[in-house]
Amino acid sequence: MKRYQVIAFLLLLPFSIAYAQKVKLTEEEWHGAGCYKIAMPMGTVYFEKDNGVSGFKSFIDKEGNDWIASYMEPGPNGDFRGFPNSTGDFGHAGRNSNSTTVVVNGKTEGDLVILESSNPDFTFQYWFFPDRVAIKVLKSKGEYAFLYEGVAGGSADAEDYFVTADGKKHIPSGEFSDFSPEWFYLGDPKVKSYLFLAKTPDDDAPNENHRQIRKGDVHNMDLYSFGRSGPENGYKVYGMSGTEHVCIIGFADTTKSHKQMTRMIQKFLKNPFRK
Repeated sequence: MKRYQVIAFLLLLPFSIAYAQKVKLTEEEWHGAGCYKIAMPMGTVYFEKDNGVSGFKSFIDKEGNDWIASYMEPGPNGDFRGFPNSTGDFGHAGRNSNSTTVVVNGKTEGDLVILESSNPDFTFQYWFFPDRVAIKVLKSKGEYAFLYEGVAGGSADAEDYFVTADGKKHIPSGEFSDFSPEWFYLGDPKVKSYLFLAKTPDDDAPNENHRQIRKGDVHNMDLYSFGRSGPENGYKVYGMSGTEHVCIIGFADTTKSHKQMTRMIQKFLKNPFRK
C-alpha cells in the first residue's frame, strides 16, 4: 500500500469506527407484530409497539440467537416470554397494556436512540446504546418489576446457567431471594455471548431466578427478575416503586473473563445513561 493510501486509510478509520458503533431504529413486522427494530453493535431488539402492546419481543445476539423468542414454542405461542414484563403486562410482548410507544425527539440513528412507552400507570424510557440498553422510569403508580422471561442462547436447555457477582455458576432453581449486588449474567455453553442484567440502586426487593417446567416435563423458559418473587411466593411484585430504579440489559462476548464482566457492569451501573 502506498504512503498516501495509508494516510487516507488512517484519516478515515475514526469515521469508520464511529459509523460501526451507531444504533439504528427502523420499523417492520416481526412474527406477525408491528415492531421497532433497534440494531446495535452488541445485538438487535425487536420492540413490539402496536395494539396497546410494548416491550421486547426478541433480543438477538451477534450470532443470530434469540434470547427471548416470544413467538417460539413451547408455550402458548411463546406468550409468557418477554422483557421487561412489568406490572399489568406493561412492557410485555404480545399483551395489551393500553400502552403507546414513541421515538423520543424522532431520532432513529446515532450513538443513542430512545423509546418512551406509557400507559395510565407507567412511563418507561428505553435508552439504546451500542453496548447496552438502560431503562429509566419516569412515572409509576404502585410497585413494579423488571422481569426477563426467555431462553438463554436461543433455546431452553438444561445446561443454561447464570453467574452471580462472586463468579459462581448456578442453574436457576429459586436459590436466591435477593441478589446483592444486583447483577448477574446468563450463559449457554453452545453460544459465544453472555446476556447481562443489572439494577441500581441495591434494595431488598425479591429477585426471581427459576426454571419453568411445564406439563409433560417441558422446559419452557428461565425467569430472572428485579422486584418479583418466584412461584414459592406466588410471583408477588413488591419492594420497588417510584422512579429511582434503573435496569440495564445487554450482550457481551464470552471471551470476557468474570473480572472483565464485573468491571463492565459496574461501570454501566455507575453511569447508566452516559454515552
